[in-house]
Amino acid sequence: MTCIAAFDVGGTRMKGGLVNDGRVVPLPAQPTEGLDGPTVVELVTTTVREVVRAHRVDAVGLATPGIVDDGRVVVLPGKFPGLVGLDLAGAVARDAQVPVRLVNDAIAAGVGEATAGAGAGHHRVVVMTIGTGVGVAVVEEGQPVGDGPWGGGLMGGQIPIASPDEGPRDTNGRRGTIEALCAAERLMDAARASGCDAADLLTLLDRWTGGEEAARQAVASYRRSLEQALVALVHAHTSSVIVVGGGPVSTSSGWLLDGMTETVGRRLWEGQRCSVVPAALGDAAALVGLAALAMDSL
Repeated sequence: MTCIAAFDVGGTRMKGGLVNDGRVVPLPAQPTEGLDGPTVVELVTTTVREVVRAHRVDAVGLATPGIVDDGRVVVLPGKFPGLVGLDLAGAVARDAQVPVRLVNDAIAAGVGEATAGAGAGHHRVVVMTIGTGVGVAVVEEGQPVGDGPWGGGLMGGQIPIASPDEGPRDTNGRRGTIEALCAAERLMDAARASGCDAADLLTLLDRWTGGEEAARQAVASYRRSLEQALVALVHAHTSSVIVVGGGPVSTSSGWLLDGMTETVGRRLWEGQRCSVVPAALGDAAALVGLAALAMDSL
């Protein structure tokens, strides 16, 4: 049985797991907040070396934020200074002596959800992951659509859906985009604007569930931006399903996605159908996706 060691290098922690036939055996997470690029490379190579010594590993899959091309991060605003341009995949491959696949984290999660999660069984799947930013991946028949750093499945977060002259900025410094208006922090902005003093998203969810009017107004305000984003993505990519992930932001029952399939459907072409569904795999999505992509390296 093929075993893939998969690692999702996030801005606060690196999650890992051994993936066999879609089943994930978690590895201990490690903190990454505040690290620079060379330290990230050392952390990943050291961790992979230890795992390869302890387990039979056929390949390694790595996911990072930013735009990835040819085993290197080529664009990465605001995280891991000094990582851009470093040969992360090459360093790990030389040390571990196994094939290594490095991809953007949204693409990894997208492939996971499309092949083994909420998008399984669909020809083309759009996966939108809401967090500090907004990652969008387009997956067709289990593979990221397109080729190269500006294609390769990473299409959507910077699509404009509002005026570029006002409002918050996305990670590329632009206003009015899907990421600028739909990042998780926009929910908290909407809560403050409506007079809800929730300290975090889970508290806001509790207030919304309890029927607090200010929380209801905040969620309704955010949903309007999310609807705009989803409609734009369906028209851009003509998928039959959009999977929305991001922990309590998107996957908690009832609040953000309830009725969204019908709401989006009213703004599509006559006869066009696209379901909007919550992600199913949670933190395992990127690891499962990495395993599927790393298999291509064997």
